[in-house]
Amino acid sequence: MIQKKLLLVSSNENNIDRLYNILVSANCDVQTANSKEKALLVINSFNPDLVILDNTYYNHEGSELTRSLFESGVLFLFICQHEIEKVSVTSSNPEKILNLLPDIDIALKWVSDIRRLKETEKRYSKAIQTGRVVDVVIGILMERHNLQRESAFELLRQKARSERIQLRVLAQEILDAEEKINTISSK
Repeated sequence: MIQKKLLLVSSNENNIDRLYNILVSANCDVQTANSKEKALLVINSFNPDLVILDNTYYNHEGSELTRSLFESGVLFLFICQHEIEKVSVTSSNPEKILNLLPDIDIALKWVSDIRRLKETEKRYSKAIQTGRVVDVVIGILMERHNLQRESAFELLRQKARSERIQLRVLAQEILDAEEKINTISSK
């Protein structure tokens, strides 16, 4: 099972200690920070799946941190001071310790879903960009050789096969060369 990477941010040392022990007992890889600056440094080096903020930390410095987290795409979750105080690591009632974990698990599922969606978006964007480049080159071939679309595509495909390179790579090379030629001839 992949260990969850969490960053716990609080200016209250008691809260950090309590939550740290709870999360470590739940088999999480936990780093802590007690300031915005330290949190940002840890985020850059640790790359957490989720940042957990003690809501007593929410002040001007906290709002700057949440803005930075939001802009960077790092998911964060606030935990209420009241919930933290109800939990004691030395408690004989382990259910209380586990009461905080469902929200964290839900947030981590969101992280997973968001990452999957971003990867899908990247693939689609790349496919769209590839399609555009190939379409432009097909248009150039149609115009230069007075071909129909299917014939121009087949010509490009055969050239890619004969050179043993991907169609999109060949299309990009042709487009780059065309742009270079256009800049030379327009001067």
